[in-house]
Amino acid sequence: MLIADSVSVKGRHDLLVSPTSLQVTRGEVHLVVADPQISRTALALALSGRMKPSTGTVSWGHADSLKTLRQHTALLDSPEVNEPESHMKVRDLIAEDLALLPGPIWKKPRNKKWTALHGFDDVAKDWADSLDPARRLELQLLLAAEDSRIELIVLDSPDRHDMQDDVWLDLLLEFAGSNRAFAIVAIVSNAPYEWDGPITYLGSNEYEEFESPEEATALISGEPLVEEPEEPEELEEPEEPENSEAPAELEEPDKTEVLSQESVQDELDLDVPETVEPKSAEQESTPTEHSDAVPTVAEDSDAKEKE
Repeated sequence: MLIADSVSVKGRHDLLVSPTSLQVTRGEVHLVVADPQISRTALALALSGRMKPSTGTVSWGHADSLKTLRQHTALLDSPEVNEPESHMKVRDLIAEDLALLPGPIWKKPRNKKWTALHGFDDVAKDWADSLDPARRLELQLLLAAEDSRIELIVLDSPDRHDMQDDVWLDLLLEFAGSNRAFAIVAIVSNAPYEWDGPITYLGSNEYEEFESPEEATALISGEPLVEEPEEPEELEEPEEPENSEAPAELEEPDKTEVLSQESVQDELDLDVPETVEPKSAEQESTPTEHSDAVPTVAEDSDAKEKE
């Protein structure tokens, strides 16, 4: 198990890694979200035993020495540290990593045989930087697994390559679930949206990690949500005198709604005259009243003729 307790790394001018704590067990993929890139690299060096932290401790199992941590940890694809160089071909990268394996030469696997066995003979002559990011990551994981002492793998920014999150996550989960049961730590800039596994943010400690699940369960249970709605309920109490004042207040919004509809019609260039049609109907009703008055004038003229 990897145990990092309040690990921090100070740079020449600023604090690169604020105190961070996490625990990673074998067979587990643990994501650490950190930013910027220099902070991710510094944390990766500290967690892999390549750099002594400024404060805090990092240990593998019950051993507190950095030497033990370094022997059981593989640091992969760290920018400007041990990422595959652009001038190297795939076969050169394989030969270099196999040559660094501990033990006598006659026990180390042969380059060509290893390349063909793992299915990289078709790209052996290609440049390492031109290799597909997914295959390059798989190649690095396989080369790290050749060391029988390796139990922890630390990856520096695997999400920086042109590769979908589910691709590199599946590779890490596959290696973590293998017979070797690697403990894998991936330091990324952002956590994938669909990731539901363990995650730690730069500057967080174990106490904060335990508090966050409690808050989440409390929100799910709805306990705090019951207390918050009680405040608006108190606002509903003064609504009792609505019987007298509410009707007057309700009539005013109706006018504003009509005005808002007219303004929308103007903006949308709708046919406003259609709204005038009912007024024309009313105007048509008024002349009928005048038509009713015409017979009265006729009756007056008839009365004069009779006289």
